[in-house]
Amino acid sequence: MNQILLNVLATVVTCIILPLISFLGLKLTQWLNTKIKNDKGKALMEKATQIVLDSVRCVFQSYVEALKKSGGFDQKAQIYAFNLAKDTALKQLGDDAKNYISENYGDLQDWLKTEIEASINKLKN
Repeated sequence: MNQILLNVLATVVTCIILPLISFLGLKLTQWLNTKIKNDKGKALMEKATQIVLDSVRCVFQSYVEALKKSGGFDQKAQIYAFNLAKDTALKQLGDDAKNYISENYGDLQDWLKTEIEASINKLKN
């Protein structure tokens, strides 16, 4: 009787428990990878957004403010200030952030334009 019980128990462990443990391990690994990817993406986007905001602030502080006081902040100066902020942000963004933005938000240049314009709006208000 003991031998039969051990055989049944071994069969249950082999056929049900071991595959179940393997399946749960696989699901846990997938969940952890998704969580890590989401956290990394969130951190990259927070950093990228802060870089753009800091770049706009820097250009505003060092270039735009002086031109506004002297009355020389025309359309040409606005384009120059925009490009200066964009170049400053691009230099600071790492390859990971650039790749993440391109993969998840489309064209990096379009994303930068939108973020710079949003940052300017934040600074004005």
